[in-house]
Amino acid sequence: MTVASTFTTHPPHPPSTRALLYRINVAEAKLGVSRSTIYRLVHNGELELVKIGKRSSGITATSVHAMIERNKMPC
Repeated sequence: MTVASTFTTHPPHPPSTRALLYRINVAEAKLGVSRSTIYRLVHNGELELVKIGKRSSGITATSVHAMIERNKMPC
């Protein structure tokens, strides 16, 4: 018996079920701010906007979570 045959193979990890982008209305709800505040945060570089199509855009989930972490109050 070889060492390699004693290891079990695992299927590849399933794709993440977490969203990569939040639509503007979802980002508003998650952060509890208005649509204009979302766009102001994008303009100030605090959130990252990605164009999805001609008339669609989303905010990266990473930038939303990073902003929350940056703004946490110390305990």
